Parts: sequence; structure tokens; C-alpha cells
Amino acid sequence: MSEVRCATHGLQQATFVCQHIADGLLTRNRVGFFWTDETPENPRPDAWCSACNDRVQATNGDWIGEALAHLEVKTLCGACYDMAKVFHTGDNPWS
Repeated sequence: MSEVRCATHGLQQATFVCQHIADGLLTRNRVGFFWTDETPENPRPDAWCSACNDRVQATNGDWIGEALAHLEVKTLCGACYDMAKVFHTGDNPWS
């Protein structure tokens, strides 16, 4: 597992999400949250929003073409990922 230093949370697990999930944390606009299966080795798997999910479903689950072009992967620290998951699935991590 790789690590990243977050200005807010310090040294954390590096996680990967689509640009829309990352931007949604800043704008507080919920965009949905889809992810691959969690495992003990990776409790924070790659995640993407509803729009990216629609695009990847149109390519039979392959991140190619338009699905890949709109993904624009962003790195979040583990704590920011946890906040994004809570927020984009309907709860308020800031309360």
C-alpha cells in the first residue's frame, strides 16, 4: 500500500477516486460512490461516481474510451476517502 501526506490528516494510505468524487468534497455536491470489493489488504478500493459508473457500464465494465477519458483519477488520503464515502452515500461527515 502506498502512502500520501495530506495537509489535513498527515501521512495516510493513498487512495484513488474519480475527479467527480474529489471535486464533490470541495463543492459539497453529492455525486454517488461506487467501489470495487473491499478486502483486508485494501479496505479503501478505487471509487467512482454515478456518472462514471454509467459510462463504464456502457463499455461492459472496461475503463476505456469515454469512460476512461472522464474518470481523471485523483489521489485522496485514506481519511479524505472515508469522508468522501460517507458524504457521497448520503451522510454528513462534517457534523
